[in-house]
Amino acid sequence: MDYTANLKNRKLKNKIHTLLARLSFNFVHLSGSLRIISIGIFLSVCSLFLNWFSIADNGVHGHAFSINVGYIGYIIIIINSILCFLLLSSHGKEKLKTKANFTFSDHTIIIASGITLLLLTFTVFNTIRGFMLFYQNITIGDGIVFQCMGSMFIILGGVFYYRERKRDFLNTVYVENIVAHDSMFADYEAILGKNDPDKKNMTLPL
Repeated sequence: MDYTANLKNRKLKNKIHTLLARLSFNFVHLSGSLRIISIGIFLSVCSLFLNWFSIADNGVHGHAFSINVGYIGYIIIIINSILCFLLLSSHGKEKLKTKANFTFSDHTIIIASGITLLLLTFTVFNTIRGFMLFYQNITIGDGIVFQCMGSMFIILGGVFYYRERKRDFLNTVYVENIVAHDSMFADYEAILGKNDPDKKNMTLPL
């Protein structure tokens, strides 16, 4: 009985170790903009486990999944899941865009997600400030701070990601134009015979 339980525990530990190794490998090989977005997602997820506000008068401690903040934690999970799908899945997202006829680019979704998280966080912050009409001793928790920082990192990473993709696109177009330009002149040189060293110059019959 103990042997079976130990075997299951070892398998579970190996799976967790493999998952962490794969995530660390993917993070190391990400570009600079995607690393910034990953840091923003990490901070956003950490905010789910932190206190968002506390009221000393009645001992209430609000978190991201409480009714006092509008269950914003579930929205944060959905948005971060979409961002992780964009970052980690390359073929899957293209297939999904093709089937759903989705025309928005990745950087647009990333920036829009960061702005949405930031606006929701400000809304919750203003709602908590409204509690001051009924309670005096209200403290803003670290959850709101982490969520604001994570949202800003996601927006900043989305802007850098757009610049990287634009630079790569311009470089690709430039190289393709150079190749097309060289091939066009190569065809003309073949017609004019400039590449044939054995061909003699034509002389007029006088």
